[in-house]
Amino acid sequence: MNSVVEQLERLEAEIASVLAGAFAAEVVAGMPDAEVMVLLEVTGRLQRRIEAVQVEATVQVRERSEGLRGERMTSAYGCDRPADLLRMVLHTDRAGAHRLVAAAGLTARVRGITDGEFLPARYDALRRALNDGVIGLAGFLAATDPLERSRKRILDEARVEADRQLAAFARGIAGGAGDGGGEDVEDAGMADAAGAAAAGHPAPAPTPDELGQFARVLAAYLDPDGAEPKDELASRGRSLRLGRERDGRVSLRGELLPEVAAQLNRLLDSLLSPRVGEVPVPDGVHFIDSQHDEAWMPVDDRTRPQKQHDAFAAILMTAARSGEMPDVGGAPPTLVVTVSASAYATGEGWAHVDGTDVLVPVRVAAQTACAGGVQRVLFDERGRIVSIGTSARIFNALQRRAILTRDGGCIIPGCTVPATWCEIHHVRDAARGGPTHTDNGVALCWHHHRTLHLSEWQIRMRHGVPEIRGPAWWDRERRWRPAGRQVLRSSPAASCG
Repeated sequence: MNSVVEQLERLEAEIASVLAGAFAAEVVAGMPDAEVMVLLEVTGRLQRRIEAVQVEATVQVRERSEGLRGERMTSAYGCDRPADLLRMVLHTDRAGAHRLVAAAGLTARVRGITDGEFLPARYDALRRALNDGVIGLAGFLAATDPLERSRKRILDEARVEADRQLAAFARGIAGGAGDGGGEDVEDAGMADAAGAAAAGHPAPAPTPDELGQFARVLAAYLDPDGAEPKDELASRGRSLRLGRERDGRVSLRGELLPEVAAQLNRLLDSLLSPRVGEVPVPDGVHFIDSQHDEAWMPVDDRTRPQKQHDAFAAILMTAARSGEMPDVGGAPPTLVVTVSASAYATGEGWAHVDGTDVLVPVRVAAQTACAGGVQRVLFDERGRIVSIGTSARIFNALQRRAILTRDGGCIIPGCTVPATWCEIHHVRDAARGGPTHTDNGVALCWHHHRTLHLSEWQIRMRHGVPEIRGPAWWDRERRWRPAGRQVLRSSPAASCG
């Protein structure tokens, strides 16, 4: 066993002893903020050092696993590929093992034929930064990946210069100042940092994301002709697929072009970002935090993916009722909802929504009908058509605009979805004689419209004005209170009935 391994094993035992005592005494829990930050910095440096030696060892695994199968290092340990051996010995996952193998391929060196000395690695400057603990595995791969994607179109001399500049940037020496000369990429906008480094004040070490960003700038500078082929390849690979229904859900898969994803992100952000200003709270309403006993608004317990799903649903509904979508069969896109007359009368049972083989509850069909662009077809038990509804029961543009102006957005307290993205809900369902009138419509976001029946929120209309009664945790007295903008227009005493 060589001395390096022995020293590392002694170091591991010492670290294990230190940490065992720290965990047993709950030392970390009692640290001040500044000491926690130092602890993270120290462990980060240790982690980068460990990753560097793992990459160096993986180089040997790769080299010793080539040639005849019987002579391979991987075969000797019962594995087929270097990544499999790394997964076994490091107890890491597949992705982590392949990252190590990729880095090893870019840092591997060969010996010269004449003198037997090691020749520079493909990314030799970044390899030294990795071995010095300046960057870790994530930083190394972030810096090399953009250049590797264009390796067939970048000259070796240009790649070596890019390697030098990336390593200098990783060390806080922007543009490679004081690191052996060479031309800088001035478009990176790092002249000030280079001057600071030359004066003995290096810039803060970049994160892997920042290294990757700089590497992409260099790759674009060195491979100006690569943008069009890359865009053409991306365009051919774009896709959007709807899977089959499973457990009441339909999978959505695909690959979006960057500008399409950016537009979708902007639309999602516009729905998920809180509104500016405070949501008014009716007098007498109590919001109690059991831990801090301070006022608070109702908590939205949806996960981020769930919120994004609901925002996406609101975007689709908004597009469907915009009037700007192409006609289908000579008419605007109309969702046909098929339901039996008995289920429609009782509000219980299943309905079929055109465009999917999945049956949905009647209440879901009712919500979809409130949103607009729906035709209702009723069948009797023998399958005979007994009624064909029209879209007349859908709130028209004038009614919708008036209701949104009155309510100002989703009327559920604490909801931040603005009026533009809201649906109009029939307070008294049309199936039970509720009119399609401003006195019977309120603004609800897609999520609260979809889940109103599952919650303890109740809505009623009083003299054409919406009122809401919330759960006991929101209002102990469970009184009817003005909803939406009516909170600002009516006094509590006059509005409670």
